[in-house]
Amino acid sequence: MKFMKLKSLFSSILLRHREERHLTQSEVAEAVSVGSRWYQKIERGTRLPGTVTMLRLLVFLEIDVNELSETLGLIKPVGSNQRQLLHR
Repeated sequence: MKFMKLKSLFSSILLRHREERHLTQSEVAEAVSVGSRWYQKIERGTRLPGTVTMLRLLVFLEIDVNELSETLGLIKPVGSNQRQLLHR
C-alpha cells in the first residue's frame, strides 16, 4: 500500500470516530497529549502519529484494532511457508 494512501485512510478513520463522539480536534489533541496543530496534520493526512500517540488515539477514540487493520490492509493472510516459520 502506498504511504500516502495509508495516511489518508488512517485520517479518515480518526475523523469519523471523532465526529461520532462530537469532539473537537482540540479536545482529542489535549486528551492524547499532542498539540492541536499536530493533531490537525494527523487528521488531515499529512502526518502519521508515533506509536505512543497512535495507541492513545486508538484508546481515546475507541477504535477497534481489527477495524484499523482491515481498513488499512495491515494484516495479510499467512501463507503456508510463513505458517511453518511461526511454529518453529
